[in-house]
Amino acid sequence: MKKTRVVAAMSGGVDSAVAAGLLLEAGFDVVGVTMQMYSPSRPAHAKSCCGIDDFDDARRSAARLGIAHYVLDFRETFRRNVIDRFADDYASGRTPNPCVSCNNFVKLGTLLEYAERIGAAYVATGHYARLEHAGDGPHLFRGTPAKDQAYALAQLSPHQLARLRLPLGTLDKSGTRDHARRMGLPVHDKPESQDICFVEGGDYREVLARVRPQSAAAGAIVTTAGARVGTHGGIAGYTIGQRAALPPQPDGPRYVTRIDAATRTIVIGREEELLAAGLRARDVNVIRAERLTAPDTPVAAMIRYRSAVAPARATLAPDGSLALTFARPQRAVAPGQLVAIFDPSGDEVLAGATIAATL
Repeated sequence: MKKTRVVAAMSGGVDSAVAAGLLLEAGFDVVGVTMQMYSPSRPAHAKSCCGIDDFDDARRSAARLGIAHYVLDFRETFRRNVIDRFADDYASGRTPNPCVSCNNFVKLGTLLEYAERIGAAYVATGHYARLEHAGDGPHLFRGTPAKDQAYALAQLSPHQLARLRLPLGTLDKSGTRDHARRMGLPVHDKPESQDICFVEGGDYREVLARVRPQSAAAGAIVTTAGARVGTHGGIAGYTIGQRAALPPQPDGPRYVTRIDAATRTIVIGREEELLAAGLRARDVNVIRAERLTAPDTPVAAMIRYRSAVAPARATLAPDGSLALTFARPQRAVAPGQLVAIFDPSGDEVLAGATIAATL
């Protein structure tokens, strides 16, 4: 019987290598693919990925598993759909999430197209989330309490999720490393990558200065009452909720409460001024449409990666936007970030959207 082919995205780390190994053990025909996302200009640092050493680690892991391995040049699609979007968001006063864009447009976009060309039924990644393929479509759930990345997948469409495999869904990091040792993978003790891969020096403003130099244009820092209290060196250096790099005030700390890109103005206020009763979101991706048909549907929401889920009520508007009202006001809701919508238990992902504004 012919085996089902799956393309395993192999970054060179332990998670993707173990994902490929588990699929192989489950009887799939696994093809390992490492995506060249950009051209590094300096040696890779320990917390990043996508360097030459990572390509070599992926190759060695594939060789240990006995599977084919290819390096594909995805630099153009990555620049257009991830780096440019990242830069445009910051230059427009928004706070982007480039890993979400990479999942949507590269891993389950260009890589999925490649998988289809070579007759693969699925793409597999090393994300920690549970995915069930059922008769009524895919169901995406959070991973274990110790390791959960379902938030970052919330804007994958039902079609993309139907073509995805997530072998690590029930594991945590220690369990993954145990499998890596059992499989004899050379990356079993490799440190976890944490930084944005194309931000090589650890400061995203270096990237913005290169690709969007206009984002460094100076502007005013004002209070919510409109009083000018300082000057900044570019709105791209600020995000909602930020306290660092603000002019000190004699009556206590201030935080960035709003960024006005049109006038290049940073607005600062007190802690309580960061609280939002709700939000409006655009680019809405609905995974379980039958669960979001009624206005004011009870849900749970995550407004940023690793934040706690918060009870809320969701309404899909006729224009395709989403309105979310929190049961309790939430702090530092940042336009540009992903909001993931879960069922009231906070376990199954129902939808994902990009935060447009606070309510």
